Amino acid sequence: MVNRIMRLGLVSVALFVAGLLSTTGIAQDSGPKAPKMVFESPEHDFGKVKEGEQVAFTFSVKNAGTAELVIANVSPGCGCTASDFTKIVAPGAEGKITLSVNTTGMSGKQSRYADVISNDKQQPNFKLWVHVEVQKTENLN
Repeated sequence: MVNRIMRLGLVSVALFVAGLLSTTGIAQDSGPKAPKMVFESPEHDFGKVKEGEQVAFTFSVKNAGTAELVIANVSPGCGCTASDFTKIVAPGAEGKITLSVNTTGMSGKQSRYADVISNDKQQPNFKLWVHVEVQKTENLN
């Protein structure tokens, strides 16, 4: 009889805890899974460089979401800029996006961008910027 009462008590406690967990959301899924693309900074400044140099910077992109982040494309705004990037970033992981700028034929302050096209519904088309001040060799100081 005592064993039966103890078992009944344990079952009651277990049901109570399960009910508590389900109402607080701990045991439930917190909604639809979605990626969330996060950059430490959306731009980089190379400073002064000689005309004709090729400069590159790698942006770190974190997936702070709960589903895979799929980067479909990184599309530079002009032909002088090239990109290389991680295509799939797992939740909690980091990927890389590298932008390279060929400064041949440029002069003065320049800004170039690339559109990051992803499955992040909050920001499916995100711009990354790079800035450079291109100088002729004799003007570089």
